[in-house]
Amino acid sequence: MKTKIKSIIVTFLICSVSYSVLADNDPEIDSLSMGSGYANDIFYSFETGEVAAIERENWEIAFFTSGFSVGIITNGGIGIRLYNYPNGDTSNWNSIDTTGFLNWKLLFNSTATWEEGAFNRNALGHPDYGWGIYNMNNHHIVGDSLFILDSPFSGLKKLWIVEKDAVQNIYRFRYANLDGTDLQEVELNISEYTDKRFIYYSLDDNQVTDREPDSDRWDILFTKYWELVPNNEGDFSPYIVTGVLSNVDITSNEFYPVGPDFMDWDSKPMDSIINNIGYDWKILTPEFSWEIKDSNYYFIRNYAGSIYKMWFEWWGGSSTGDFSFYKQMVGTVSVNEFHTSQESLLVFPNPATNYLTIKTPEGLEGIFEIFLYDQNGRKVLSRVLSENDLKNNIHISNLNLPGGFYIVTLTGDNYTRSQSLIIR
Repeated sequence: MKTKIKSIIVTFLICSVSYSVLADNDPEIDSLSMGSGYANDIFYSFETGEVAAIERENWEIAFFTSGFSVGIITNGGIGIRLYNYPNGDTSNWNSIDTTGFLNWKLLFNSTATWEEGAFNRNALGHPDYGWGIYNMNNHHIVGDSLFILDSPFSGLKKLWIVEKDAVQNIYRFRYANLDGTDLQEVELNISEYTDKRFIYYSLDDNQVTDREPDSDRWDILFTKYWELVPNNEGDFSPYIVTGVLSNVDITSNEFYPVGPDFMDWDSKPMDSIINNIGYDWKILTPEFSWEIKDSNYYFIRNYAGSIYKMWFEWWGGSSTGDFSFYKQMVGTVSVNEFHTSQESLLVFPNPATNYLTIKTPEGLEGIFEIFLYDQNGRKVLSRVLSENDLKNNIHISNLNLPGGFYIVTLTGDNYTRSQSLIIR
């Protein structure tokens, strides 16, 4: 049985950020359904509830709509597998050899940031964005790589993101069967869809799919996606999970184990990593039923600056896709002040191997210090950086760090942000 939580009015100032804790705001339970087999994505707002439940099987690739973004994702929830063609460049379009392709490295979307899609996973840092190279003269990103996409609906396709005109916000790409038949050449004007996070495309139907609510109408997404999951060998393997991903710049933190009356959401930084809520708040028992992890609570700040406490109540499994959770508005943050000192920190690629790139809010100035902690809390990296240093890649390959979970913390004048990181 869940205990209803009461709070008192408290207002205080930390790092020039104004917080208010609300009084007498009782929890509400919300019951939703992703449908049998988790067939639907649910876009959800903590203020208004379910915004939309959308079929997931009507797209295979999607493009981040910002004009100066190059993020391209795949529909991992339906089992899309993407591989970078290793045997040549775009000049090999007519001579693709897929012998042994199942042994090629699988590319899947980052679960740290939406902008690092499966097509971007081999990025080396500016000007190399994984699928193409930025041309500073005409602001085009020119595709230099071929990809093999394995879809349960359209089968094996070869695919080439030919270019993006960043000024006009137009993508040009082509795809075909491996033997070159059914060639499709597409010009997609993204500028028509900038009120969405992504615009989607079906290779099976050869058409654009406008399936997403406006980007400012939802906070979190209940969906299926590829995630790195611990395996029996002490490493991580990609696996399709069902869980929660957050919208861009929606920040959250997790507390475990804590009691039901826990309200100290400001006691550690909120993180903009999109899988902060993720999938592992539920546990599959040996009897193949689901249990909710006890004493596990999340706090989420939405775009209005309201703080919501969230905890899961029940998960019904794939036969129905039904589930329920509690939410409780527990505080507010002065949004203008919040953006000054607590804006998002993005660290990518994630997982990382050789280097890190730090993305911070515009306008931050001064001297910063970056720390890297292992899962035992040991500091394995400490470095002083200027704002100009943050524009460069931070190389970590010389640290000889073992693979596993780490925490990156960046501190500056009235600024402290952390993000979890996997190092391979």
